Amino acid sequence: MLEQSRLRLSRYAPHTVMQPHDHAHASLNIVVGGGIIEKIGHGERRYVRGHASFCPQGVVHSQDFGEDGAWQIIFRPQDAWLDYLNDCKLNLSDSPFVGSIVFEQLGDRVRDELENADAFSVMACEGLMLEIVAAFGRSGAADQTASNPPAWLKRARDFLHEHAFSSLSMTRIAQAAGRHEIHLAREFRRYFGLPVGLYLRRLRTDRAADLLAQSQRDITDIALACGFASHSHLCREFKARYGTTPSQYRATRR
Repeated sequence: MLEQSRLRLSRYAPHTVMQPHDHAHASLNIVVGGGIIEKIGHGERRYVRGHASFCPQGVVHSQDFGEDGAWQIIFRPQDAWLDYLNDCKLNLSDSPFVGSIVFEQLGDRVRDELENADAFSVMACEGLMLEIVAAFGRSGAADQTASNPPAWLKRARDFLHEHAFSSLSMTRIAQAAGRHEIHLAREFRRYFGLPVGLYLRRLRTDRAADLLAQSQRDITDIALACGFASHSHLCREFKARYGTTPSQYRATRR
């Protein structure tokens, strides 16, 4: 099963772009770090940690990996798994995607197995792939996101990224988009797969994780630079997202 599925952890360097291309086989993908802007069909998506996406065979797409690069779990679903996803009423030809803490956890577990392989890793990875397919079928069918956000919503998302590490409010984001806060909240969740607040929290926490791994900066300085109120605020959010403290995360990444 593992050899057929070609399970792998792919890393993409910051500020790199993958030009339009397609694949001979469909794939399921989970972002475990960084972020990806993908243009696929007539739409554009922005994937962050915890996003799972399906890329159909033969569909042309391009990807931009931004200033933080990206890390992504990728594997080929077997025919029986594709049958299951179709039975879940997913329109696989539309390249569905969904964001959930479930995929954060499953993606981290797969990454750990691949990076720290032992005698049990093959069996563990096979089980994890089945869990991912099952979770994608359940949550994707219940919460399939739209593929082509309107221009005003793209403005809101871009504003969020540009000001992610400063003081923000729903009112300020809605004003930048020229829409009511309620409308913004509903449509942002529908198109990007996450509530605005959680999307922002992940941007900040993931940036903090990158700085912890790549620099010697003081943790309090990192917390303030990434938009957190204090060292303890970062610790609380970081542990909720990564299951460990910033100092422990830095130690393991070193």
